[in-house]
Amino acid sequence: MKKSLSNQELKWVDTHCHLQLLKHKISEIDFSNIEYLIIPGVDVDSSKKAKEASSSLPIKGYWSAGLHPHDAKKLSTEKEELEVLFSEADLIGETGLDYYRNLSSKDEQKENLKFHLDASKKYKKPIIIHCRDSFEDIHSLISQYHGEFPIILHSWTGGKKWTKKFLDLDIYFSISGIVTYETAKDLQLSVEEIPIERMLLETDTPYLTPVPKRGEDNQPSYVSYTANKVADIKGVSLDELSHHTIANSNTVLGI
Repeated sequence: MKKSLSNQELKWVDTHCHLQLLKHKISEIDFSNIEYLIIPGVDVDSSKKAKEASSSLPIKGYWSAGLHPHDAKKLSTEKEELEVLFSEADLIGETGLDYYRNLSSKDEQKENLKFHLDASKKYKKPIIIHCRDSFEDIHSLISQYHGEFPIILHSWTGGKKWTKKFLDLDIYFSISGIVTYETAKDLQLSVEEIPIERMLLETDTPYLTPVPKRGEDNQPSYVSYTANKVADIKGVSLDELSHHTIANSNTVLGI
C-alpha cells in the first residue's frame, strides 16, 4: 500500500505568485512546501523582474510576460517589448478582462487580450487570464482558440453556471485563497463542479491571503491553506489533491 505523505511533506505548485511585488527578500521566504511556482508579469517592467526572480530561487521557478487588463491602454507603447518577452517567457500573461474596475476601456482590454491570445497561438505557450465580471466576453474570445494552447483562468471566481460553460473549452481553473473566505459560497459551489483533472492552485502573492492569515501579505507557503479548503470541498485527501494539481501544472507547462 502506498504510504500517505504527512502535511509537512506534501508539495504544491503555486501557479500565480507575484514574487517581484513582495516586500520580503527572496532569502526570507519559506518555499519548503513548494514543488515549483510561476511568477507572472503584469507589464513590461514586472515581466522583466519576473524573469530575474525566477532564476534566483532555491526551487524551480517559471515566469510569464503580459500586460494586465488594468493597463491595457498602454498596449501601443509596450507591444514591441512584450513581443520580445513573449518569445523568451514560459507562459503568456497575466492578461484578460476586468469589467469591475474598468481602468482601461472594454475595447482596449479586448484588443490587449486578443494580442496575448495570438501570441500564445504563435509561440504555442500557455496563457494566464484574469477574468473579473467579464465571463461572457472572455468565453467568447477564448472559444475562438479552443484547443490551440493551454488556458489558465487565474483566481477563478465564477459560479456554477460559468464553471460548466468554461469546462466545455477544456481550460484550467486556478483556485486562490478567496475560496477560504466565508463570503465565497458561490465559488465553493463551483469548486464542487470542477474535475480535479482541471484544477490548479495559486496564492496570487502578495494578494488574496487565505484564512487564517488574512491581513498579512500572502506568500507561496500559504497555498497549503487553500489546498486544505479545496480538499475538504472535493472530499479528497491532501495527498491526492497534491498529486493531481502537480500533474495538471506539469501538463500545462509541458513538463
